[in-house]
Amino acid sequence: MIWVSWRQHRGEVFGCLAVLAGLAIYAIVLGTSMRSAFGQDGLASCLARSHPAGCFGAVSAFDNEFGSEVNVAFSNVALIVPGLIGVLVGAPLIARELEYGTWRLAWSQSVPRARWLAVKLALVTGGLVVLGAAMTTVITWYRAPMDQLTGRFLPNIFDYEGLVPTAYILCGFGFAVLAGLLIRRSIPAMIAAFIPWLAIRLIVEFMLRPHFLAPVTIACRATPSHCSSNGGGGHGNGGYGLSAIPPATGHIGDWVLNPSTGPSGNLISYQPADRFWIFQSIEAGIFVALTAAALGTAIWLLHRRTA
Repeated sequence: MIWVSWRQHRGEVFGCLAVLAGLAIYAIVLGTSMRSAFGQDGLASCLARSHPAGCFGAVSAFDNEFGSEVNVAFSNVALIVPGLIGVLVGAPLIARELEYGTWRLAWSQSVPRARWLAVKLALVTGGLVVLGAAMTTVITWYRAPMDQLTGRFLPNIFDYEGLVPTAYILCGFGFAVLAGLLIRRSIPAMIAAFIPWLAIRLIVEFMLRPHFLAPVTIACRATPSHCSSNGGGGHGNGGYGLSAIPPATGHIGDWVLNPSTGPSGNLISYQPADRFWIFQSIEAGIFVALTAAALGTAIWLLHRRTA
């Protein structure tokens, strides 16, 4: 079965390796120049001596040179690429057998259908985990200098570091496998899987993520204008460079949710930057649970399927 699975899915393997190679090349080219600039501009030594606001000139120059490529370019790509990878790999896994009639041979062998699917899922899922971990490692290395200025908790950064990129890929894969079994056509199954994946992805990011843990509420330590200059509904301090440091808290990467609350407008609620891994674990757990539910349903339906 391992040899047959390799023959059936080697196209997807080569495609994923091509994506990883392209990402690595981009990261090495831009990441190397970014690291060189970070050292030549004296940012490392300046940040070690003082608060980033005290390095305004160097931070602004660095942000102007690399902010768009590092933050803006990746924020849009990261929204959909993990889901696309998952559905492109997952939809043909069962749908191709049904679409071309090869199920008559595959499911009439000595290996039961449920075991046939379980082995294929184990192999492909393992490969996707390796791919997701490799992509995350490359992006984390590439973003390291910028992360020292912005932190990793902001919405446009959180989505492609840590555990969640791999969980996004697996969820898209699980939805596509189930859709392929139900629809029996690869391309319609990709569309049917990607739409709910994207909807859940946006719901989690914009509605659930800010409330994974109760936010911290403190009195604003800055002027009233600073209290109201950051925030605005869950994704307030999503800027880059110095704008990623809320004056109200003074900590890099704090996620301000609701500034200027309270009777005198001097209270803010925010998620501290040190909750990054807690939020990563919660969100990744949500998508892994959805993956398990989709794949478990697919195995159960295939087991009950009659000839």
